Amino acid sequence: MRGLTPLLAIGLGLILFPASDAAAQVGKQSTLWTWTSGAPHHDAIVQVSLKGAIGTGIVIDVAKDKPVGEGFEGLCATAYHVVEPDEGKREIEVLYRNGKVAERALLLDFDKQRDLALLWVWVPKGIEPVKCAEKAVRPGDQVEIAGLGGGSKLDCCLRHFSSAASAPTNSDVILCDVALLPGDSGGPVFNADHEVAGVISGGWFWWDGGIQTDHGYPIQVTWPAKACNVSAIQQLHGKVPGWYRRRK
Repeated sequence: MRGLTPLLAIGLGLILFPASDAAAQVGKQSTLWTWTSGAPHHDAIVQVSLKGAIGTGIVIDVAKDKPVGEGFEGLCATAYHVVEPDEGKREIEVLYRNGKVAERALLLDFDKQRDLALLWVWVPKGIEPVKCAEKAVRPGDQVEIAGLGGGSKLDCCLRHFSSAASAPTNSDVILCDVALLPGDSGGPVFNADHEVAGVISGGWFWWDGGIQTDHGYPIQVTWPAKACNVSAIQQLHGKVPGWYRRRK
């Protein structure tokens, strides 16, 4: 993949995607990705929507002692640039794989430098959070990346593929020699134990990888995949549980 010539180099590829009716895993036939099998931990992945654009997110906490209607209070991690335009208006919507929708999600805390945000959100019954990893991803570790790139539908066509952390990976950032699509932003990086070890932010280089939507429109891919490492999630998560559990 490193031999490909990028069409455009930018400091950070911010990868959102307009809402669409795509009905397949976009890029499924491409050799750019090594696809993984569907698994229970994928059920905690969500679609995060704001102002007509979508990104991905992952439920990392559910307060079973704080019921709200047919669900509970919870926390969802996503990329900060996915929700930054909200500016406190609470127009963020979170869609779950069972079709339930949480409106007016609250941007609870964020780390702009590492492009990470936590949302306070209603989580429907039946959605279980995925545990955050205790140890950071290291170079050479095998990981799984999941997202809604290219407008893939959450209920049937979530993108999930394997990779390995590249040598520049450190305690703050995970880099993987694999491409991403618009819409993968905010998607989780899972470790070998299916724990959340990072959150996707984007890539540096864009090029035409021959990928198309279900409707035949070309989509550029970005490489390499960049994500915050788990330390950023641990720090934000550690600051907020007492606050959101006390909400009435």
